Amino acid sequence: MEVISLSYNQNQKRELIMAHYTKPIYKKEINGDKIIKHGQACADYLEFNFEINDGKIQNLIFDGRGCAFMMASTDLLIKQVNNKNIEFVLDFIDKYDDFVKNKNSKVSENHLREMAIFKNVNEHPNRYFCATMLSSALKEKINEQR
Repeated sequence: MEVISLSYNQNQKRELIMAHYTKPIYKKEINGDKIIKHGQACADYLEFNFEINDGKIQNLIFDGRGCAFMMASTDLLIKQVNNKNIEFVLDFIDKYDDFVKNKNSKVSENHLREMAIFKNVNEHPNRYFCATMLSSALKEKINEQR
């Protein structure tokens, strides 16, 4: 089996971030119940909602406003975890968090797919909170509902 490398150069990272910042796929108006989070170090504002059906995260959507890192990481995370089982989602979030927090992480870029573009956010502490806003909140809410 051939292994495909998902390494991105700086221009590709910038293009991917800007594409999901300017035209997020999963950004929808949320009517009814929603979970609200505010940025720890900036003015980011996030609303999201999801369902758990048959052990899977489903209908995960978001609304809000914020920096390119928050908006793009939120949209890309939803792409990776929507319609996946809870164990996969929690494992993915843990690996993503380790990857963006630790320069010497052993987590493979290939495992994280497009989320690997946020590798260097730990060089700017405020950006770390932006890039993990949904992942940390989603993990917390999943664990509350278990």
